[in-house]
Amino acid sequence: MSAGTPAATLLRRAEQILDGEVDVGTYSARMAALLARRALEIAVAERCARLGAVLPERVQMRSRLAVLRVHDELARARAASFAWGQLSAVCHHHAYELAPTVDEVRALCRYVAELCRDGT
Repeated sequence: MSAGTPAATLLRRAEQILDGEVDVGTYSARMAALLARRALEIAVAERCARLGAVLPERVQMRSRLAVLRVHDELARARAASFAWGQLSAVCHHHAYELAPTVDEVRALCRYVAELCRDGT
């Protein structure tokens, strides 16, 4: 993932939010997680296209992850599925759950960045 790609730009913005450089209010960890999840979605769509599985833009992420499992290395596809699931859980607000910590979201952002560097 080069520094100028949309996924890299979103991950950098997530880091800025987590570092406090960009103020988004009380829900900064969730906002950063949302940006990281979108970065992963872009990276997975690009990976599917590189593998020859061109899908319409409106295809859901779960379907893209299933296609990735068929056309890519299983370990890479599982890692992308894990990251997307964790980020999706963090992005959803439930009154009965604790909010994610900055450190939890930072770890997920690093995980996504690593996946993007590996070519997902």
